[in-house]
Amino acid sequence: MSVVIRARLSLAIRLIDTTTGRVIEETDIRFLSGEEILKPINKGEGIWVFTGESRKDFSMHIIARGFDETDLDVRYETLDPKLPKCDVFLMPSEKNRKAGSVLSIHGHLSKLESIEAVAVERPICRYRETSEKRGVISMSLMPMTIGGRVVTENMRYALLSEDGSRYEVFEIIDQVNQTQVVLKDMLKGEHKINERVCRIIYGRAGPNDEFMLKVREDGSYLPYLIHFTAGGNEYFRPIDFHLESGEIDLKDGAVMVKPITGKDTADYE
Repeated sequence: MSVVIRARLSLAIRLIDTTTGRVIEETDIRFLSGEEILKPINKGEGIWVFTGESRKDFSMHIIARGFDETDLDVRYETLDPKLPKCDVFLMPSEKNRKAGSVLSIHGHLSKLESIEAVAVERPICRYRETSEKRGVISMSLMPMTIGGRVVTENMRYALLSEDGSRYEVFEIIDQVNQTQVVLKDMLKGEHKINERVCRIIYGRAGPNDEFMLKVREDGSYLPYLIHFTAGGNEYFRPIDFHLESGEIDLKDGAVMVKPITGKDTADYE
């Protein structure tokens, strides 16, 4: 007689290297909640599953070998009640050399809320069009080369404006085929065919108004576009990490913009 053991899924998290977008296969990872040591199940492909726990909001501290320690606030009202899962982006530490060395920027900015960036010269694909039918929002994409493939995950990406001065973030919830995906929400701005789609690199904002952002040192010319919010305002700032690595003034050369509405305006700092 076989025995079936059922366990209720409490939380699933996927650990991702923010500099590469690849899942973290490292298994030497500790999960802490206060002084309690959590023991999730490693399902492979960067996924860790927590079962049999109550679905009450809590904070988690994650320690992964080769990556900076990070904190995760689990808020169940923001997760799917049927399948509560979230992506956690970890920044490689200076001792992590498996995928090459890193360049970083850091500093302080009052009332900083978030910071991220995209590699403007390294898009993963190009934009064709967006349509909505029966409540389903579809986006058509084009590969970078003839006969190439479009590979995406169910996560957030950046749609870079034609002049490369700003971008709009969108979230993929399903991939229909190699060139068509389903979006969580409709795009807010007006976009043109051939605009670049880029992967987002997440930085750390806080505590104490501190920030840190890291990229892989994999080229002699590393143009990126930083996006950050501070004091309720939104900013974009171009940067070359070879020229400005280390401590920087984040607002130096930044452009403050209003949220995308289809009629963009900008005020320059």
